[in-house]
Amino acid sequence: MAELRLLADRAEAAGRRAGLDLGEHRRYKAHLTVARSREALDTRPYVESLHAFAGREWTVRQLTLVRSDLPRSGVPGEQPHYEPVGHWALGGAG
Repeated sequence: MAELRLLADRAEAAGRRAGLDLGEHRRYKAHLTVARSREALDTRPYVESLHAFAGREWTVRQLTLVRSDLPRSGVPGEQPHYEPVGHWALGGAG
C-alpha cells in the first residue's frame, strides 16, 4: 500500500508542477469505483452482498491516466466519455 501512496503523491506533485489546480491535498486511499449514481440509492443490499468478498492478489503492470468528461446536456441516459491520456509501465527492472 505504501507504494501506491508514493505513486499517488508523485502523480499529484507532477500535476501541480504542470500547473493543474488540484484543490486541497487529500491523502491517497486505494479504491475501485464500482458504480456511480446521480440520484440517491439504497446501497445496503450491494454492500451486504460484497461483505464476505475476498479477491485474489494481482499485479498491476500498467498505469493508465483516464480523463472523464461527464455529460452536461441533461439528456437521460447520456454516458460519460472516457479518454486515455497516458500509459506508463509499472514494475521493477528485470
